[in-house]
Amino acid sequence: MDGTSATVPVHDSLHVTDAVSLYQKDEWWKAVVTYQFEGDSDTDETAMYLWHDDGDGWTRKNKYVIKTPDAWAIDREVIDDYIRSDAPSAENTSFPVSDYYTVGDGETIFQSDGWWKAIVNVVGKGTWETNEVMVYLWQEQDGEWRRRQKYTIKRVNDWEEEREVIDGQMLGDSDEGQPGSSVQPDGDVAADLDALGDELETHLSGEFT
Repeated sequence: MDGTSATVPVHDSLHVTDAVSLYQKDEWWKAVVTYQFEGDSDTDETAMYLWHDDGDGWTRKNKYVIKTPDAWAIDREVIDDYIRSDAPSAENTSFPVSDYYTVGDGETIFQSDGWWKAIVNVVGKGTWETNEVMVYLWQEQDGEWRRRQKYTIKRVNDWEEEREVIDGQMLGDSDEGQPGSSVQPDGDVAADLDALGDELETHLSGEFT
């Protein structure tokens, strides 16, 4: 983990109250950011950001917003179950993800008013086998579901580190009794692997799928 910094490339209308950089390596930067909206100092919102530097500065590629501790508790339980389980052998085509992905299992968190949030267990990327968890938020437009948010968890160690950081911002510093809370980050190796995987994913899958 690279540490805490309030200087992150979020929208100017957001007032950052806390930010923890998970890694910043070459062209990729991932951080957990807690912020308030301009004119609303009573409401905090936490989000996982992934930015890419395409030569013209940092551009947001993915964002996963966690609005409340209760919402985080639900997401956390589902993610934890999937990321610690073996990849399912079945295939699930119920979710509007890119054709590049093969979904083995998934759970809808909510679907209403033109919005759909789900957590899916991806078991394939193209011809590659994998076992990853992705959190999606889609918006329905012109009869099609378009991706608005996405958060990918590729390894248990990544999840344990990121979960601990989000816990600290959403729930305070206490993480007693939570499995894996003492696990240390993987360092540059994990950052390099994440950057490579994200670069391939950006190239091979569409922005709104």
